[in-house]
Amino acid sequence: MKCSRCYQGVLLIITCVFLLTFFRCVSDNPTGSNGFSASDHYNFGLNWLESNELQRAEKSFLKAIDLNSEFGDAYIQLGLVYYVLYEREANININRDSISRYYNQSYNCFQGGIKYSPKNPLGYASIARLQIIGRQFDGAIANLLKAQEHTKPDDISTDVIIYYELGNCYLAQGKYHQAIAEYKNYLQLVPMGAEHDNVESIIKELEKQIETDSSK
Repeated sequence: MKCSRCYQGVLLIITCVFLLTFFRCVSDNPTGSNGFSASDHYNFGLNWLESNELQRAEKSFLKAIDLNSEFGDAYIQLGLVYYVLYEREANININRDSISRYYNQSYNCFQGGIKYSPKNPLGYASIARLQIIGRQFDGAIANLLKAQEHTKPDDISTDVIIYYELGNCYLAQGKYHQAIAEYKNYLQLVPMGAEHDNVESIIKELEKQIETDSSK
């Protein structure tokens, strides 16, 4: 079974979930010369990000970080901006330098987010996405499990990411039983839609593969 099957449709769902999942920072709130605080610029960035205005979102998050260099949630959201830009460049596959730059910027931002907002599960889940792209599955699993430790009971959107990506990691490692378990957890949170059908198909193929292997 080809490992690439586990990545079908993941880019769309991750981007949509990330754009809809936002955190607010509880910290000191320094103000710039224009009268706007770090939290103000952060919230401006969230609005721009939700509107898919990535360049404006980037500027707002950078301003927030400039005013508060330990603003972990701003680092995470800035990392999401660079991740979406990385994804776009990777799909076009023209400028390899841009692809590498956005990947590294995204990774560094997520690391900053984990450092300054260690209880925000998005930081761990986001950096795990990049590790999966780099086929660093053990590291990705470790970060996804850390994200799971910090999710709140009603944080369904982050749980969706965690279960889906854990399934992908275990599939890539040939751990089919664990992959099926995580995919089934995912299906409980995403009961319908194209991605639901895709995951169901993966589960059926894995179950057939397990049956074939056991009969040998």
